[in-house]
Amino acid sequence: MASIAVDHVWKQFVLKKDRADSVGHLMLRMIPQPRNKRPKSEPFWALRDISIDMPHGTSFGIVGNNGSGKSTLLKILTQTMKPTRGSIAVSGRVSALIELGAGFHPDFTGRENVYLNGSILGIGRKAIDAKMEEIIEFADIRPFIDTSVKYYSSGMQARLGFAVATSVDPEILIVDEVLAVGDEAFQQRCMDRIFTMKRSGTNILLVSHDLGSIERLMDRAVWINRGEMQIIGNPRDVVFAYRQSMIDQNAGFSAQEDVRETTNQTTFMVNEAYIETGSRRVDSIQSGDTMVIVTLLDNQTGVEMEGHFSYTIRRPDGLEIVSLSSMLDGAPMRFAPGPGQIRVQLPELYLTSGQYEVDAAVYDQNGRRIAEWRALIRFAVQAMQKTPGLLVLPHQWQIK
Repeated sequence: MASIAVDHVWKQFVLKKDRADSVGHLMLRMIPQPRNKRPKSEPFWALRDISIDMPHGTSFGIVGNNGSGKSTLLKILTQTMKPTRGSIAVSGRVSALIELGAGFHPDFTGRENVYLNGSILGIGRKAIDAKMEEIIEFADIRPFIDTSVKYYSSGMQARLGFAVATSVDPEILIVDEVLAVGDEAFQQRCMDRIFTMKRSGTNILLVSHDLGSIERLMDRAVWINRGEMQIIGNPRDVVFAYRQSMIDQNAGFSAQEDVRETTNQTTFMVNEAYIETGSRRVDSIQSGDTMVIVTLLDNQTGVEMEGHFSYTIRRPDGLEIVSLSSMLDGAPMRFAPGPGQIRVQLPELYLTSGQYEVDAAVYDQNGRRIAEWRALIRFAVQAMQKTPGLLVLPHQWQIK
């Protein structure tokens, strides 16, 4: 069965400081130099002691800033690069989409490159022929399938690469952030296909800056920063820790100079948060009732600040039901110094029976997240009927 094991992997690169500043310097570099006069080089550790275990049927997300070592790890897993220390064990047929255009010959047509990629993955021509229409349809490049790939846009290359990588029934799918070049509709199709493959038991390793997708689709996740693992485990915990680190880095960096000068850490506190229905504080509501989310927020910056506030309603498994943002609604807020109250009303909230959580966040006027509170409120919904799905929508049946 397909599996991946990464055992204490380290990867070192050597940075040589021998940049030529002139033609004369370039000519001198071509002349052999004594050892003691050669340009100095410095070791750079791109990965430090990384260990990951992915048993059969596991989906795994990797998050982190650019340059943190995520792509280096994927290249080691696809055996295009060897670790300096440690070992990896990959069992199963791997299909990878790591670099834009990787595995494509620029002078070959899109159709020819499909066959080329199939042969690299060990898929016969007959099997590729059976999948060709599906690949062309998913990639949405039918008018250009017999055109040289060198004339493709980055989005077209990404669509074709993902269509090939996911249509050959891999046991392990490895995808880097190359999907970011696609449009929103294509990205959604990609995530839908990844979810379908996950349900069928395919091992999936996904690097993405779309943290919501990591939370929704992955079984486990790891945050890598400057080559080192910061936290590994439940995707929600990993994403929250990563987001919190971004908040800490940006703390005090507001567009308003007076706030920037007085803030060196998170300076907003939630004193209390709850939901109301019918002017009563409650822990549960009936599906279809009006619900009011109330937050008692304390601005401890000492100055008035213009910004925004958001609520996100989720299920406990992390699935986002709805996100409410004063920024998207065009309703900026002025946070006066000291305590204040934020309220948002949701009339006729038709959710199915179950448990729900409310996350909250405060932003400066430029949309930078200043503080975030996960599972700030927990509440239950009771519906008169047991209905699958997420919503209980009012409806009427007719037959004519």
